[in-house]
Amino acid sequence: MLLDVAHLNVHYAGQSRSAVEGVSFTLQAGDIGVLIGPSGCGKTTLLRAVAGLERAQAGTISLGRQVVSSGHQHTPAEERRIGMVFQDYALFPHMNAAQNVAFGIHHLPAAERAKRVTSVLALVGLGSVHQRFPHELSGGQQQRVALARALAPGPRLLLLDEPFSNLDVDLRERLAHEVRG
Repeated sequence: MLLDVAHLNVHYAGQSRSAVEGVSFTLQAGDIGVLIGPSGCGKTTLLRAVAGLERAQAGTISLGRQVVSSGHQHTPAEERRIGMVFQDYALFPHMNAAQNVAFGIHHLPAAERAKRVTSVLALVGLGSVHQRFPHELSGGQQQRVALARALAPGPRLLLLDEPFSNLDVDLRERLAHEVRG
C-alpha cells in the first residue's frame, strides 16, 4: 500500500461545514487515482491534506504504512516526499524554467542537479526552454515545467490538481504514460 486515507476530515475555521468529510481510499504503488466532483467539493483540499499543506482534524493519512497525519500528528510536507502540481502551476516568475525545476533539489551537487533538470525537462518535452521565464511560455509549457519540478526530487507519490488541462491530446497521453511508468 502506497497511500491510505481513512475517514479524513478537514475543516477550515469560521466555516459552517467541513471542506472534506469522511473520505477514505487506498492506492497501491503504480495505481492512478482520480478525484471527481463539482467545483468547491474539496478535491483540492484533499490533495493539499495528503501533501501535508493542510492539517486534518480527524482521520488518518498513511504513506507506505507510516502515519503522516492524524487528528493529533502532522508530518510536514517537506518530509513526505510527495510532488504536487497545483492548478495555477505556482511557478516562480523571477526564475527561468531550469531554476523552477531545480528549486526542490537544491541539496544535490550542482552537476547532479543540472543533469536531473535536463532529464525531467526532456521527459516532459521541454528540452529547449531551460532559460525561458514563465511569462515567455504557453499555458501548456508552464504546466509541463510545473510537472517537471514536481518530478525532479523523485517523489514516491505525485499529486496533480487539474492534471494536463492545458496539454494537447497527444502530449497528454504520452505524459500520462511516462508519469505512470
